[in-house]
Amino acid sequence: MVAKPSEALKAWEFPKGSGIRIREVLNLHKGDAFSGSFLVTIPVKLTGKLRERKQFKTKEDAEDWAEKALQGSRKQGAGFFELSDEDRREVAVNIPLLRQHGLKLTEVVRFAIKRMRHEGRGKTVQQVVAELVQSKEQRFERGDLREPSYRDFKHRAEKFAAAFETRIAAEITGQEIKDWLNAQKLGTRSNKNYLSIIGELYRYACQKRYVTFSPLDDLTDVDRKELCGRNGETIEPNILTPEQAGKLLTSAAANPDLGMLAAVTLALFCGLRTEELKRLEWSHLRLSDDQPIVTITAKIAKKRRIRHVDIPANALTWLSLCAEREGLLAGNRYVSDYQKRFKKLQRLAGFGHADEKGAWKSTWESNAMRHSFGTYHYALHGNPLETSRQLGHKASDQVLFDHYRALATKAKAETFFSIQPAPSAGNVLKFTT
Repeated sequence: MVAKPSEALKAWEFPKGSGIRIREVLNLHKGDAFSGSFLVTIPVKLTGKLRERKQFKTKEDAEDWAEKALQGSRKQGAGFFELSDEDRREVAVNIPLLRQHGLKLTEVVRFAIKRMRHEGRGKTVQQVVAELVQSKEQRFERGDLREPSYRDFKHRAEKFAAAFETRIAAEITGQEIKDWLNAQKLGTRSNKNYLSIIGELYRYACQKRYVTFSPLDDLTDVDRKELCGRNGETIEPNILTPEQAGKLLTSAAANPDLGMLAAVTLALFCGLRTEELKRLEWSHLRLSDDQPIVTITAKIAKKRRIRHVDIPANALTWLSLCAEREGLLAGNRYVSDYQKRFKKLQRLAGFGHADEKGAWKSTWESNAMRHSFGTYHYALHGNPLETSRQLGHKASDQVLFDHYRALATKAKAETFFSIQPAPSAGNVLKFTT
């Protein structure tokens, strides 16, 4: 319809009796050109609020909309006018999908609102870290969290927070985290530890509804392999030869002032962890039983896994050389006390060398004594479940034994568990097997 200015513009009610009015509209364009359109006006009695107006190019489109508006208001009342045409199309597309899964739109919307609402959208990474560190500190002070676990979490989490400063936690991406880790030039184990800490931070943030999901969800399997190595990739543990173990024991026995002989004995022949040795007391050792054992209580064990560990005969002999058998077995008077004494023992036993400047540098490999126990115990008994029990691992933890299987022969294991102190010559014990 293109009307001339001199022509009368029509107006009518459609559908009849609805109160909806349609009228012709003359639109003036540049160059004194005219074009026509049709304006539909929905009255307040139907919308429940203000009149709603919508303009169409053709009479047919205008009347079609008026008809839909009337039918919609009869079925849904004023709520029909709350939705735009785009909203209605989106509902129409998704309703069949919801029905396919036996879901209703209302329950899906309520579920999504509850979980996707950001109650703390503006929380920064530093704020999230500070909250969780404070919670960890309270657990540590109550004795519910080990000091090494607390210190490690605090160190890594605060380093992550410092890197992203005042960035909003919900805005950090997985790619940014990957780029940050790569820039640190860390090993795969360190990357894995950082991802574990960051994952815990974002699980907390999700539970507090500061974020809707963790940015680590964006990392692909390829990303994780680049950072942490292949899943199930085996790293051969470093173990001591029987000769090296003998030198370590002999040095510990010859230097009782270090107070390390009992700790080294139980680490080598019972596989105890360093943190367990620091908290262990002589009362936890039952040396007079038919089968002597050391009890790792819930307060001592990692992840509170209580266990009884067999003490082999040669270990009993080494323990008999300890003059004091009361109170803490090794102790840790201050944070680095145990480590300083053990580092001095490493030097005395020959685990190190002088660098270019003449300074002594240790060659000791982390967890070498515990790995040695696991290796030789498995080689001697050939029973992964029993070795797992002695070490305090889960029964399903097969990865450790995949490492150990080819590292030692049964003959070497027999030699290892036969290491005995020789009769002392003065105050120095000589190693024999």
